[in-house]
Amino acid sequence: MSRTRTLARDPLSPGLQAGMVQAGASVIALVPVLAGLDVSLAQWALVQGAIAMRIATLCGAPAWWPPLHLGFTPALVWAQGLAVAPLAWGAAFLALVAVYGSTLRTQVPLFLTARAVREALGVLLAPERGVRFIDLGCGLGTVIAALKRARPDCEFHGVELAPLPFLVSRWRGARAGCRIQRRDLMSIDLGQYDVVYAFLSPAPMPALWAKARREMRRGSLFVSLAFAVPGVEPHETIRVAPGERHTLYLWRM
Repeated sequence: MSRTRTLARDPLSPGLQAGMVQAGASVIALVPVLAGLDVSLAQWALVQGAIAMRIATLCGAPAWWPPLHLGFTPALVWAQGLAVAPLAWGAAFLALVAVYGSTLRTQVPLFLTARAVREALGVLLAPERGVRFIDLGCGLGTVIAALKRARPDCEFHGVELAPLPFLVSRWRGARAGCRIQRRDLMSIDLGQYDVVYAFLSPAPMPALWAKARREMRRGSLFVSLAFAVPGVEPHETIRVAPGERHTLYLWRM
């Protein structure tokens, strides 16, 4: 008896998808030019942006991508007219890559955590002793550094992939007594921690939740700021302040 197996294809990376959308929109927007219409560069850029936004919407791109597609080419055309030295553009590009270069891979931009949220996490840890806590995507290291100063009896780790935020968090963590690693958060063994904290984006939450279910110990706590796990009811919700950016979702494993 024979068996037929269908191989699942890996989805395209967000960066490749965005490039394909922009390329397709550029080709379509060239049609009026090839037809002989008198179209300025600025007009063409606006048409290209509108087409790219529509393609991204039809392809089911996350909500933040269509506006980016709309403004990308018009922004390039606008920037071309600025009297800025090439060296300045190069420096700005390198700075953006250092801060956001890993975003195309992780789909997690740099978010800064409000002080009220850091204080709420401290209250959450108050009844515990000797906790091992990890911040997945620790950004500039503000959360774990503040918690370590408030709770020196606990152990605080962080992981960050973006180069410049990692260097900042490494420096801040060293001063506070925290351990910071430059690694993909999905490569971390979550089973060695009592509390796993994340402030990421909607994109990685399903995969991260599946990883947490596989690896975290019974009784350990998974905490997400702002982004709930789709389809999974949290055991507790803490609203630090109005708005999703100040809401903690808690799951006791």
